[in-house]
Amino acid sequence: MNDSPDLNSDVLFYRDLWHRRFREPRPLTLQNGVLKNAYCPDCGFCCGPQPETEPFPMALLESQISARTANDFYLLDRHTASLDQRGCKSLGPAGCRLPQELRPVACNIFPVVLVQEGLYLYRICPAVTLNPKAELRAMARSVQVWLNALPQAAIRRIAISRTAAELAGKYLDLRLRVQGSSCLPAAPAAEPAGPKDSPGPGAGAPAILP
Repeated sequence: MNDSPDLNSDVLFYRDLWHRRFREPRPLTLQNGVLKNAYCPDCGFCCGPQPETEPFPMALLESQISARTANDFYLLDRHTASLDQRGCKSLGPAGCRLPQELRPVACNIFPVVLVQEGLYLYRICPAVTLNPKAELRAMARSVQVWLNALPQAAIRRIAISRTAAELAGKYLDLRLRVQGSSCLPAAPAAEPAGPKDSPGPGAGAPAILP
């Protein structure tokens, strides 16, 4: 799916790429916690082979785990699917071959991303490049409501962690907080999946969506 054998992380590069590939904006819809992103079948960037050597974790909800899970994903552990240099195990010629209810929450809300307790937009996604920011913010608010109805233990499981440099370069901060519902007993806080980094002197900060 890549137009260049040496894709880099430059947001401007992808902005130009998506404007050439997608001549007009495509619809985004949200229903029952699933954000249907019409760019995905013709994009494949995020679910195709990844350049990074470290796998990208995508935690699963308990209700999504079954006897077929190991056939659908490359697993880091029983609860955690991953993307790596092989891409996603469930990516087919027409896009994802899984029913929506079996896809990781990270996939179902993308390009909205839950980083620790905050929601961000992934700037490299064509939806973020081509669709109106007001539409994206409204969609993210609906995602926030849906996520906050999940148990706190589930939120802690599915949240990821990004380095300060990654947040500054690839993400837009929506300033929307997610903590989950306290109606059910919350499990002890676990380390968010993914690399960690604390901003040091001079570290960049993610852009904020106005």
